[in-house]
Amino acid sequence: MNAWLPWRPDARISPTVRRVLVHGTRVGSRFFSSIGLTAVLVALVLWLQPGLRAALAARLMPVLSAASAATGPDVSRWLSFGVMRPFGVTTPRPVSDNPLQQAADNSDDAPQGGDATPPVPWSKLAPSENIVFDAQDTNVMMSIQQQNHVANFLSRRYHVAETPVDALVHAAFDTGHEVGLDPLLLLAVMAIESGFNPYAESGVGAQGLMQVMSKVHSDKFSYFGGTSAALEPLPNIRVGALVLKDCIARGGSVAAGLRLYVGSTSPDDGGYGAKVMAERARLRDVARGMKVSIVSQQTAMVTPKAAPLQQGASTAETPVAVKPTTSVAANNDA
Repeated sequence: MNAWLPWRPDARISPTVRRVLVHGTRVGSRFFSSIGLTAVLVALVLWLQPGLRAALAARLMPVLSAASAATGPDVSRWLSFGVMRPFGVTTPRPVSDNPLQQAADNSDDAPQGGDATPPVPWSKLAPSENIVFDAQDTNVMMSIQQQNHVANFLSRRYHVAETPVDALVHAAFDTGHEVGLDPLLLLAVMAIESGFNPYAESGVGAQGLMQVMSKVHSDKFSYFGGTSAALEPLPNIRVGALVLKDCIARGGSVAAGLRLYVGSTSPDDGGYGAKVMAERARLRDVARGMKVSIVSQQTAMVTPKAAPLQQGASTAETPVAVKPTTSVAANNDA
């Protein structure tokens, strides 16, 4: 049967080769089985330990961000939990009735034309300084279901329809991922600043969900078509996130950053920072599946609110327009 072989196996070597192959097969099977079991155990531990999952996500985000920046817009969109289009294929973007999606489409589209130069991504406007870990985006592994829990809680707490709040929550998470800022912190600021009223405006000119001073930050709003975009939800969230990250980077902590954001020039911010941090803590508990009451013990907060400082500006000797303002969220809870 083996007459066609140019050589014949040695009868003394064959048993040794057979044993090596059998032993190698067993070792390989056990090795890959152990890898699979380890992967399952790691996934289970990360699922049961949100703190460990957050720390791991914080370490991975710089690597993923660098990879997405180096591999082009399509891979960047995919790494940002969007839909990755096939390479080399351009498909028409469907028109959405959602104003947030329309704003995103308008701001993300590059200008058309033979010599047109694509604009710099808006997230590149964020300060390059590192911010404290407590303010970083550590919710990269938060599921859509957890985000829906947060939206449902905010809808009931602030008496806003769930559909638009759901869109705002997802927009906050997308924005947080792009600028490296905690999305729950953005949502907490929105809650305290405007109570999720996109048309809120203070006496000193702070506008929109995050009460951004559109005149002070006109350079950032110019990326979205001008200061008139301050009352549009998505541009307001994005510019507010840029301003807040800049304040935290210059303040050195979340508390100091919130004090700069609200415009307080003294260590006492009238309880603004404490209210924002308490709201974020509630949202974290909601995302973890804990039962949190929509009614909380809060008093109306009246603080001298000034214009958030310009990105890159010094906090010293900066003139501010001070006017006592009342937090919308505080009024809802009072």
